[in-house]
Amino acid sequence: LEKYNLSFDLQCAPIQLVETAAALFGKYPSLQVCIDHLGKPRTILGNDLLDDGSVNPNVTVDEAELKVWREGMTAMAKLPNVHVKLSMLGYTCPGWMRTKERQEVLKSLVRETIELFGANRCMVAWNWHVNGAVSDADNMSLVGPDAVELLDKFLWFFEGYSDEDKDRLFAGTAKEFYRIG
Repeated sequence: LEKYNLSFDLQCAPIQLVETAAALFGKYPSLQVCIDHLGKPRTILGNDLLDDGSVNPNVTVDEAELKVWREGMTAMAKLPNVHVKLSMLGYTCPGWMRTKERQEVLKSLVRETIELFGANRCMVAWNWHVNGAVSDADNMSLVGPDAVELLDKFLWFFEGYSDEDKDRLFAGTAKEFYRIG
């Protein structure tokens, strides 16, 4: 991939970031790598619905899952050739649109990711037309934002960031990474 100036989109579990990805991509500093889907921490607040069909009220995060995710993301952030897509939010937190508390947890993870990598290495992946209505991946929830709601949530996640950083997050980083335009 390096030889042909191609990039690599990485989709893996957080434990793989810790155990293999950082070591592997550290060997190829000229290869541009993008971690997909926020590094894929999984269901950090549990399932969207309880077995009886009611909404899961849990707002306590799975600290063990987040510990592994943080270790992996921290290791990957040390590699200047690695970027992150802020995408597939429902995989991390199924039913995230249901409550303000779940949205706050997700916002904190998005911001933590940006703080680790910087806005110049993070990008919003806008594939709403493909999976926005069911933004909760793997059919873990049937609740998701419409396109305007999703954009509004990202704007809320990015409150306090400079206009330059927002431009990077919404377009600039992706343009550079994928060599568009």
